[in-house]
Amino acid sequence: MNDRGLPVSFVADAAAEGGYEARAAATGHVATRDANWHDLFNALVWLRYPRIKAAMNARHCNEIDNRPGGDRGPVRDALTQFDEDGLVLVTDDATLIDALRAHRWREALFERRLSVERATLHVIGHALMEKALAPHFGLCAKALYLHADEAPIDAKQLDDWLAARIADGRWPQSPRDLKPLPVLGLPGMTPANTDPAYFDDSRQFRPLPAKRR
Repeated sequence: MNDRGLPVSFVADAAAEGGYEARAAATGHVATRDANWHDLFNALVWLRYPRIKAAMNARHCNEIDNRPGGDRGPVRDALTQFDEDGLVLVTDDATLIDALRAHRWREALFERRLSVERATLHVIGHALMEKALAPHFGLCAKALYLHADEAPIDAKQLDDWLAARIADGRWPQSPRDLKPLPVLGLPGMTPANTDPAYFDDSRQFRPLPAKRR
């Protein structure tokens, strides 16, 4: 269901009057091209996290209605980035979250590797899924880091929890609410990340900018 209670269906005719978001909200029709990985993954995320997707769609439409003149604004920019490349990491290791937010990549992804392996990763970004078919150097997710005490781990519960925060405007407010996560640093993504020196390459594992420390 979309935010208006209409059943969601995936339709092949991609030319939607009023744009993708407006049509999905007004009719429940999600434009989906045949034989297209990007749109297939989008459909799968709708099926896995229906309330998150519906809440993002409704928030997009609300922003469109309240920001005349074609100005996207920071909320829509954040929603789009999360929709395309979003990932939610839920862990009971507060030190891991601190290290990730501070871009202490070797500490987070190598020294605390077991915590990363035990964490629950919810992949929301359908473009991120497509890119993961052939991961490229520098592949980066737009992440939300949550402690297990503040957010559920179960997919359905997280779907309800995060959708409520998107719907009431608590999150996101701007792209700054999304944190970069170098995907090739995650366990299993490349054999190279079993070497601690892998995380010293600042082209991929960038330090936190000084003004944001």
